[in-house]
Amino acid sequence: MNNRPECIPCCLRRILLTADRATTDEWLHRKILAESMRELERLDDMPTPAEVIHAVWRRATKTLGVADPYLEEKRRWIEETTSNEDWIREELARQPDPLVAALQLAASANILDCEFRQDIVKSFSLKALVQHFAEVPFAVDNVEDLREATQKAQRILFVHAAAGELLFDKFLIEALGKPRDAVISVVRAAPFLAHAVKEDADAVGLGDVAQIVTPGIDCAGLPLNACTEEFRETYRGADVVLAKGQACLETLEGEEARLGDDQKEIYFLLRAKCSVVAHHLGVSVGDSILEVN
Repeated sequence: MNNRPECIPCCLRRILLTADRATTDEWLHRKILAESMRELERLDDMPTPAEVIHAVWRRATKTLGVADPYLEEKRRWIEETTSNEDWIREELARQPDPLVAALQLAASANILDCEFRQDIVKSFSLKALVQHFAEVPFAVDNVEDLREATQKAQRILFVHAAAGELLFDKFLIEALGKPRDAVISVVRAAPFLAHAVKEDADAVGLGDVAQIVTPGIDCAGLPLNACTEEFRETYRGADVVLAKGQACLETLEGEEARLGDDQKEIYFLLRAKCSVVAHHLGVSVGDSILEVN
């Protein structure tokens, strides 16, 4: 999925929000935005939106001198979700189909760490998210295909998104009903925006239900051409890929998911958080999606 002109102002807005988390120095904010605009001037329309924000964000954090501007925010969301784990499990247990419920909750939670969450949901809280997740149907629904594919699969690769969503992803992995060694959870090798790293995965006990690996890089989504050869071998060995978030859709859709002659069956689980992705999928901003490659 190539970037669009609308991605440029969106990228700058995300950079400013990142800078604001690290410092109140307006001069530094302007410096980082100026550097970002020079970086964006050199881009054509070929990179994915995920690759665009990744390149600009890395430069911005170097100027800021802060490796992880989202560290405290990630910790707050992990603490809030894990401290409410028993209650969330009770709410899930009220639903008639455990897999459908876990998919709906994991998809709904895909806005939890979104910088533009207020543009999608005007009044947001963890309580509201959990109490109303079943009221958000899938605009694109491939649940039964996913159920069949994961039942047959010997190895499932689950690519995670934001740290605050990890507990909900853990519930979804449990609902798949696979042994721990049949599921590989992918988190980032180093911080990028609010994306999960291994420390975050450990904090929610993700290692109890899956093997945790990284692609060997910090990245948005999963750009296979930039991942280590060791990870690409892991990817090749998966029967099914379940990829969370817009950035995974942007980097793994179509031919981007192919390694040699190997074309994976990939399921994309996300909320459409911008007009570019919503238009691409033929849905509305805020819709929950379970698309298949």
